[in-house]
Amino acid sequence: MNEQEKFKLSLTFSLSLGFFANQLAWTLFDAQVPITLFQYLGSYGLVGFWMAVDTLIAIILIPIMGSVSDNTRTKYGRRMPYIMVGIPISAIFFVLISTINPNADPLWLLLIYMLCFYVVMMSFRAQTIALMPDFTKPVHRNKAYSIFNLMAGIGTLLASVLNFILVPISLIIAFLTIAILMIFCLIIMMLTIKEKEAYVYQQILEMEKKRGELAKREEGPFQGLVESLKYIAKSEDKSAIAILFGIFLWFCGYYALSSLFSVYAVEVLGMERGPAGSMIFFSSLPFLLMTVPAGIIATKVGRILPIKIGLTLYAIGMIIGFLFQTITIIIIGFIIAGIGFAFVNTLAVVILWELVPTEKRTGTFTGIYFFAIFSGATVGPITAGFIMDLLGSATLLLIVALFFIGGLICMFFVKRGEAGDMEAILDIDK
Repeated sequence: MNEQEKFKLSLTFSLSLGFFANQLAWTLFDAQVPITLFQYLGSYGLVGFWMAVDTLIAIILIPIMGSVSDNTRTKYGRRMPYIMVGIPISAIFFVLISTINPNADPLWLLLIYMLCFYVVMMSFRAQTIALMPDFTKPVHRNKAYSIFNLMAGIGTLLASVLNFILVPISLIIAFLTIAILMIFCLIIMMLTIKEKEAYVYQQILEMEKKRGELAKREEGPFQGLVESLKYIAKSEDKSAIAILFGIFLWFCGYYALSSLFSVYAVEVLGMERGPAGSMIFFSSLPFLLMTVPAGIIATKVGRILPIKIGLTLYAIGMIIGFLFQTITIIIIGFIIAGIGFAFVNTLAVVILWELVPTEKRTGTFTGIYFFAIFSGATVGPITAGFIMDLLGSATLLLIVALFFIGGLICMFFVKRGEAGDMEAILDIDK
């Protein structure tokens, strides 16, 4: 295939539906399950703990399952089998969660449903993303992942609208509607995605056919993960470790803001609880609008520079908010930050894919990417919370800015990751 092969928009749309389904479910889950938990526990801290269990499961499970899928060979491909099994099972537990009645059902039943939902969802998270680079040539991955981010944003908005319309009618109907949409997404994926036609999968099968059975069994899933981590640590070029640490830092800041801003808005800005919780919208909308332009721009000027600019914009937005601490100025800061984060979130994983030592391990590296994200999601809010306890609630935006500045510093150590930089592309003649 020619590297400059035409970008396939319809195929990319189909590939993004697994990610879209994920966002649908998590958006409604995060909006409604804490309320049910609070009816049982009566403690924000305990609710926060149980809502954070998914990040701990993700840190462990996503890298492992990404590596497992790298080593899977079936007539349906190496990613799709996990998605085909994972979406229906997760949809079942998703609906079961909504059937819980705090006045009649025991807490342990809700927690079992939640844990099952967490495990199943995290078992196919990496595969929904890794499908894209399996089908998409490196030169087109900027645009492709920008469409993934766009679909994720649409999923969040759609779930929010359904939450607003359907939850007052019936919680079960709201959850069932999302579950049906998840299954519908899976059906479209199964009808339109033939994973054995993916150029990376074809190369792997051809290599294994040429080398014989040894090539299939030369590394197990756990060995593949361990070897990938060793490669990142020992490589003379530190681009991979630099961008992973950068991802960790800026997601520390991102999740610190999303977790603690409503408290900050009530305590510092004097806002009511409802409006305080909706302020993040002012960064979400520009993020959504800029995801596709970010991918197009990166195709023209490269990936590393736009990420640096995006991190700078995000930090500037937070610093402006910290210096003035008024609702209007913070909204302006959020708009600037949302534009910047579109570049950051669209391009970071694409750079990481270019640093994969072999396309055979794309799923493993995708899992490591999510490990960095969810590590940030765990560490960021806790760290920022303790600092705010020591220095005051008004420091939140400054703390977030410092995390993003740390990520920006890491990006100056990323020397590779542009289209065509991949070190080893399944040379079947080796």
